[in-house]
Amino acid sequence: MANAFRLKASTMFSRMDDEVNESPLRIVFLSVEGNKTERQYFEYIEKYRNKLGIKASVHIHPLQRAKRDNLSAPQDVLELLEEYLVIRKNDVLPKRLRKVIPKEYSEEFINRYLKAELDMKDEKVKIFEAILEEAGYDVAYNDYLREFKGEDDVFGIVLDRDYKSHTVLQMKKIVQECMKKDYKIYITTPLFEFWLLLHLVDIKSLSKEQLECIKVNNGVSEKHTYTSKCVSDIAGHSKSISDKVFQKYYLPKIDYAIKQAKELCGDIDELIGSDQTDESKMGSIGTNLPELFELLRNARK
Repeated sequence: MANAFRLKASTMFSRMDDEVNESPLRIVFLSVEGNKTERQYFEYIEKYRNKLGIKASVHIHPLQRAKRDNLSAPQDVLELLEEYLVIRKNDVLPKRLRKVIPKEYSEEFINRYLKAELDMKDEKVKIFEAILEEAGYDVAYNDYLREFKGEDDVFGIVLDRDYKSHTVLQMKKIVQECMKKDYKIYITTPLFEFWLLLHLVDIKSLSKEQLECIKVNNGVSEKHTYTSKCVSDIAGHSKSISDKVFQKYYLPKIDYAIKQAKELCGDIDELIGSDQTDESKMGSIGTNLPELFELLRNARK
């Protein structure tokens, strides 16, 4: 990644700490593949956390990125998480950003800026912020991410299996990297919309042919694959999920989706599949997302 900084609020982001009175014991930070569907879904999970039985001391935050950021390969999703971790661990600007800042801005000036010790109305400060903005650095959102921490936070990524775009080897390398760094990884086969579909239909009622169409998941229009079209036909939305739709179709059925998911494949190796045959490369239909909800509700790793 060149000098593009991907952690950006695509909207006026909601500051969780405005509504949190206690010091959160744990925040689950997620880097997700989709810039709309997944992010919005998990933002609603945070919004309606009390109704979902999530522990008072546990919160979830899907990392935001710019509207035009459509980088969704597994490595890109992991990279976004690690960009956040650099910001979190270092109370300094990222090295890549420091390279584009003129030498007239000393380390002392930058450190005082980061600690909010400067007059924000000062002309030099305004020019400095314009430089950061030009470099693609979202000052407000990155400051928020740097400050908002729990005591026992969890970091994870949410991926589609999507055998048409991601090879078995790609997926396995990402899993190995996440395990090595103690990141959580949540995979849905064939893609996240199948997790949404688990809220909407009785999977056992689907025919063998319908399940095969879900697994192959061919495109059926410019907007939809077979699976996303199934979701759209029932819930009436495309990529974006409104609050009203979430409350009607997803919020009341989350435990139903979890129950159905547990009756399907939840093993990461099986979700990814193998290179033995064309069929095995697709992976097994299912998801391990129930593990995320157990984490949120039980407050244990």
